[in-house]
Amino acid sequence: MKTFVLFLTFLAASIVAAAAPAPAQSLRTDMVTVESDVVRLSDLFDGITSDRAVLRSPAPGRRISVEVTQLVDIARANGVAWRPQTRFDRVVLERAGRTLDQNDILPPLRDALKAEGMRDGDEIDLGSRAIAIHLPLEAPAQIDVQQVRIDRNTNRFTASIIAGAGHAGAQRVQIQGRLFATARLPILRRAVNTGETIRANDIEFAQVREDANKRDLIADPKRLVGQTARVRLRDGEPVREGDVRAPTLVNRNATVTIVLQTGSLQLSAQGRATEDGARGDTIRIVNTQSNRTIEATVIAPDTVLVQLGRPLAYLDQHKSAQ
Repeated sequence: MKTFVLFLTFLAASIVAAAAPAPAQSLRTDMVTVESDVVRLSDLFDGITSDRAVLRSPAPGRRISVEVTQLVDIARANGVAWRPQTRFDRVVLERAGRTLDQNDILPPLRDALKAEGMRDGDEIDLGSRAIAIHLPLEAPAQIDVQQVRIDRNTNRFTASIIAGAGHAGAQRVQIQGRLFATARLPILRRAVNTGETIRANDIEFAQVREDANKRDLIADPKRLVGQTARVRLRDGEPVREGDVRAPTLVNRNATVTIVLQTGSLQLSAQGRATEDGARGDTIRIVNTQSNRTIEATVIAPDTVLVQLGRPLAYLDQHKSAQ
């Protein structure tokens, strides 16, 4: 009899233990990453080892937030001994995935566009909208390009991109863009600061879109070497005519030699420059003897030439001065 009572007591305790909710200390407070297409009980609660599926996962690369009311329902339905601490309790879940972006799409897209008549060297412009295709981890990173159409009048195109073909999680994305013809132009390897001289090893060539290839872009690299920057020039970009100038040979307020030459007669005097000047520039000079301002052409470092036919008074003064 005593043995039978002990057996009943053990059996009752076992039944109570089986019916008691599974212990759970707290919610998962860190960002939870799931890899499958379902969310399991252990993804939501600490101390739970159950693999029971309770929710569908978000799309690959996406997040969802499981809020407190839904967590209460899940805990009650699955016998989890958890109670919310605040009405703001929640679990944030992120689905792991493989992300394909523009760099992955461009190579197969270029091949498909070439098959439709795109010229070698054309630039593909997909616009400013970022392209990102999210696939499940187990999906192949395969990209197929279909239904390519090019408008020959506008050079605009459309195409259908299929990523992860053959997998249940494959994605289809419609894209559009434009083709631009390019020209081979010199560009800068590095940024060049204002007043800095451009050297030969600062220059390389690149294909530049023709919509930016305006008349004022410099196409001959020889016209860049030895020039100084009027403004800061960025690397990787072509240079415009107005962005560079010949090196400054005369600085403002510098003492210069004024040369007047006519035939075999050459006169010289001292002056002060009122502005900077490069070779060939016409700048204003103050004659330090007469205190008159004249215009002269820069011909060498700190040397300027008064053009023939300038006022004879200037010539007369310097004849007497010498």
